[in-house]
Amino acid sequence: MNITVLRNTLALAGILSIGGLALAGCGDPGEAVVHTAPASPGAVPTAVATPDAATDPAQVARLHADTDVFDAPGGDLSHTLEAATGFGSQTALLVTDADRAGWLEVMLPGRPNGALGWIRSGAAEVREVALEVRIDLATRELALLDGGEVVWATPTAIGDPEHPTPTGSFYVTDKLDTGDPNGSYGPYALGLSARSDVLTEFAGGDGQIGIHGTNVPDSIGQAVSHGCLRIDNALVAELATLLPLGTPVTIS
Repeated sequence: MNITVLRNTLALAGILSIGGLALAGCGDPGEAVVHTAPASPGAVPTAVATPDAATDPAQVARLHADTDVFDAPGGDLSHTLEAATGFGSQTALLVTDADRAGWLEVMLPGRPNGALGWIRSGAAEVREVALEVRIDLATRELALLDGGEVVWATPTAIGDPEHPTPTGSFYVTDKLDTGDPNGSYGPYALGLSARSDVLTEFAGGDGQIGIHGTNVPDSIGQAVSHGCLRIDNALVAELATLLPLGTPVTIS
C-alpha cells in the first residue's frame, strides 16, 4: 500500500497521527510516577457502571460541541465535557440508557472509572457499534468480538502486581498513530476511558489506560506494564482500523 492510500485509510478510520505519544500507565518502567488516584474534581457521577454481557449493538454518542453533563435528567450541572479529547479525537461516549425522552445516560471518561452522567440527546449524534473488545486478566487474553461472536483472541501483557490493570466496563476514546512503529507503543495505541487505580500521573499524562503494540514482543502475555494492554503490532494495527470511537472494552 502506498503512503497516500495509507494516509487516506487512516483518516477514514479516524486515526490521529501523534508524535511523542504519552498514554500514561504505558511507558517505560524508569519514568517517574505519582501514586494514589482520587476522583477528578467537579465530576460527580450518578452511578458506576458494571460489565454487561448483552450482545446487542452498543450505542455511542459523538458530541457536536462542548456539552454539559448533569447528575440526572433536568438535574444539577456536574461539569462540561469538551468536544475533543486531549489527543484531539472527537469526544465519544458509551450510552448506557437512552430511554428518557430528550436525555442520554452516558459513561464518562476519566476518574472515577465507570462514572455515569446525563447529557441532552440533541448534543450528540448516536451511532451503533457491533464490535467490542474483552480482556481476561486471569488468562491474559484479549479478544475481538463482532455481535457477541469471537473474531480472534490473542495474548496480551497486563499490569504488574504494583500497577494492576483496572477492571470494569470502558470504551475507546482515541485511536493514535504513534509515528514510531519501532517504539515502545508499537505503531498504534488505543486510548481508553479507563484510568489507573494507583497512578495519577505518568509520562505527562493522568494515568490513562490504553491498548497498544510493543517493541518488546516477549513481554506479551506477561504481567509487566503499568496497567496498559500490549498486543502484537499487526493486531493493534487491525484494531486501530476496525474499531470506531466508543467501542466497548470490558476488562475482567
